[in-house]
Amino acid sequence: MAWGVVAMLFGIILLGVPVGFALMITAAISMWIADINLLMIPVQIFSGTNSLVLLAIPLFILMGELMSATSIAQRLIDFAASLVGWMRGGLSHINVVTSMFMAEMSGSAVADAAVMSKIFVPQMEKRGYPKGFAASITAVSATLGIIIPPSIPMVLYGVTTNTSIRDLFIAGIVPGLLLAAAFMVTSWLFARREHHPREGNFELKTLGTAFKGALIPLAIPIIVVGGLIAGIYTPTEAAGIGVMIALLFGLFVTRDLDYRIIWKLMVTTARQTAVVMMIVAGSAILGQYLANEQLPQQIASALGGITDSYILNLLIINVFVLLLGMFLHASAAIIVVVPLLLPMATNLGIDPVHFGVIVCLNLGIGQQTPPVASVLLTVCSTTGMKIEQVMGYCKWFLLAMFAVLLFVTFTPMTALWFR
Repeated sequence: MAWGVVAMLFGIILLGVPVGFALMITAAISMWIADINLLMIPVQIFSGTNSLVLLAIPLFILMGELMSATSIAQRLIDFAASLVGWMRGGLSHINVVTSMFMAEMSGSAVADAAVMSKIFVPQMEKRGYPKGFAASITAVSATLGIIIPPSIPMVLYGVTTNTSIRDLFIAGIVPGLLLAAAFMVTSWLFARREHHPREGNFELKTLGTAFKGALIPLAIPIIVVGGLIAGIYTPTEAAGIGVMIALLFGLFVTRDLDYRIIWKLMVTTARQTAVVMMIVAGSAILGQYLANEQLPQQIASALGGITDSYILNLLIINVFVLLLGMFLHASAAIIVVVPLLLPMATNLGIDPVHFGVIVCLNLGIGQQTPPVASVLLTVCSTTGMKIEQVMGYCKWFLLAMFAVLLFVTFTPMTALWFR
């Protein structure tokens, strides 16, 4: 019966029903068939969403929206240009470094992709870069938004598995840097082959000026993430502080914000939050039913019975998450898949924090691969390109992501170095 529930869920999703509603419909039908009191549904919805930690999600989304609406992005680009613009293929490296900075603020890969594609792709095309290359490096760089803290998928993973969000944020730092380095190396190889231009010489004076302009934007993630890591405040408090700093900066320093813009950003935040919270609410109902049916234990037993090899089991988990990430958005995949696979990971002796990083890396790859490819399609939509025009370059960046994924998977210290 439990496996039939999973099949029904994916069948409803394939029909085009939003994931949150698909979860609720599947749970309601399953409970009705099992003769379980349907009055339990509103109770589970309330208990599943009644979490103070979940308040961090709309706050982090709003913080990213406030950043995007001000001149912060341009200040960060100027600073990144002064750091790495002198390298061969300078604009592609600036793209990656800027995405690293933006990732520390928004926590959303799709939001970063929407902003960065409007800025970088036209500039890179004017400088002689192939448009497909410009779009692909912009898309993959945005993936850093779900690895480098603060990360909304990591918040969801922490809530779903009762894992420390602080530890997850710290664990994402080194893998995020490795991923950025892999993108820059791949870009450099393309730059050598296709003779991409440099963006001037390295000048210490220019670096100092750019750093001064980017000082407050750079200080925001340090205050938010640094204070959270230091244990000064909770994830929700950290997000709230980030929102206040970004709001005050936009109102009184750059003066880019007014009440009309703020209202528009709050509406956008509410819409994005509603999508996530519907998934959380639906998963609370279905998750309780599946737990009663012991489906997670059944899946762990079935997958674990394929082989006794630790290495092969890790590969099986990665393939399973990767395939699901190709069909589900990151938030939905975490809420639906992680409770099913966590028992198997625990049986293998994988630390939940390390497993969280593995899951996020897999879902980052899924954001670049059809049919969902949420980040890649965002860039294609913004730039007016077809996905096949971008995949010629994107496949090489995906190969770099696979290499980092395997290295992090089989080298737990990359995520657990702080333990």
